[in-house]
Amino acid sequence: MTTRDIEQGFWRSDNAPWIELRTTRQSMQAYKLHQHPQLSIGAIIDGETVSRCGGQEYHLKPREMIAIAPEVAHSCNPLAGTPRSYHMLYIAKPWCLEQLGGEAGATLCCEHTVIRNPQLFTAFMHVIELMKRGDTERLAYAVRELLTSLPGLTICPQQQSEFHEMQSTLQADFTLAPTLDRLAGHYALRKETLIRQFKQATGLTPGAWLNNARIEFARTQLRAGGDITEVGYQSGFADQSHFHRTFVSYTASTPRQYARARSISDNK
Repeated sequence: MTTRDIEQGFWRSDNAPWIELRTTRQSMQAYKLHQHPQLSIGAIIDGETVSRCGGQEYHLKPREMIAIAPEVAHSCNPLAGTPRSYHMLYIAKPWCLEQLGGEAGATLCCEHTVIRNPQLFTAFMHVIELMKRGDTERLAYAVRELLTSLPGLTICPQQQSEFHEMQSTLQADFTLAPTLDRLAGHYALRKETLIRQFKQATGLTPGAWLNNARIEFARTQLRAGGDITEVGYQSGFADQSHFHRTFVSYTASTPRQYARARSISDNK
């Protein structure tokens, strides 16, 4: 089954720009290790998933949930090539902090990655139902209730990576991102040392981190209605084929499918 054949869709609303829903059904599509600036909360509906999060591996079954803090490297892939269905919420960190009484300079931490709680699963599915009905008036309250009920979700100090300067350099201009050789020379490190230390600090290699940042930038531009070809160029990809392949490997959807926020089955 190709990416275009997977039954899935995205929900977004101008009335609730702080949240996004992804629904995927019977998919065996795997993801590369990646990270999001948002708080991610997911639930398995059918099948099983193996997730790597923060360097640990977790096994999720139907009606079990996962909570992933912003900027934490993770993947959630099918078990032994069998299909699984799931919902995934992406909730903007500033909105979460506001609801939980945190300051702008703080971040979120998830002490419990896997959540096995029938009541919380029901609350999660209630949020999904409100989104499907377009009931954005009640949505904020329901999500706030879910956040305050999640075990181990806490406000914690923002820890600046020792590679913060390098990360800023990498994403300053995606079309002119420095090579690994140039970075290693600038920091007087062997390439192997730079890769190892960067991954220890961020969970991703410099190349993977840059691609992830490019895709997150592209997602933002596509949500705003940007032209796909122009977004691909602005994101630093030499051609549309490279942009397409990388976008799929990090999001399991094509740029056009994501931009339209429609079921993939509608975009064959």
